[in-house]
Amino acid sequence: MRSRFSAYATEQYQYIFDTYAKQSQIELSVEDIQNSGADSHWFALVIYTSSMLENEKEQFVEFSAFYIADNGLYEMREKSRFLLEDVSKAIKGQKQDNNKQWRYVDGDIIKHFLLEKVTRKQLCPCNNYPTAWPSSINKQKGKKYKQCCGK
Repeated sequence: MRSRFSAYATEQYQYIFDTYAKQSQIELSVEDIQNSGADSHWFALVIYTSSMLENEKEQFVEFSAFYIADNGLYEMREKSRFLLEDVSKAIKGQKQDNNKQWRYVDGDIIKHFLLEKVTRKQLCPCNNYPTAWPSSINKQKGKKYKQCCGK
C-alpha cells in the first residue's frame, strides 16, 4: 500500500499499473491512471487496519490518503482489496522459483470529501501530517502553501 501511495506522490504511473492485479489490468491503462491523478498532489497517507482472510491469499487495507487539487485539501478513505499473485516469469522454458506479490484488485471508498480550501499565503496543509511526502528535496516545515505544495 505504501509503495503504491509513493508512486502516486511521485507520479510513477507505470508502477501503479504494474501493481494492479492481472484481472484489474485488463480494464485500464497507464494513461487512464495518469489522467485520473493529473491535477492532484498526493502528500500524506494514514493506514488504519490491515486484515487477511483465512486463505492468506486475500488481504484488506483501510487507509486515508490526503491530496490537494484545485486549491482544496481532500481526504479519501478507502478499504482496498489485494490478492497474492504469482508473478514468476518463464525463462527459457523454466519457471522461476515461487515469486508472489500483493496486487491491488479494487477498493470501496468509505468517504471522500473536501476538508478545506487552501489559500496561497496560509501554512501548507502538509505541515499538519506526520506522514507527509516531501514536495521537493528542499522542503522545510513551516512553509506557506505557495512555497511548498502549491508550486
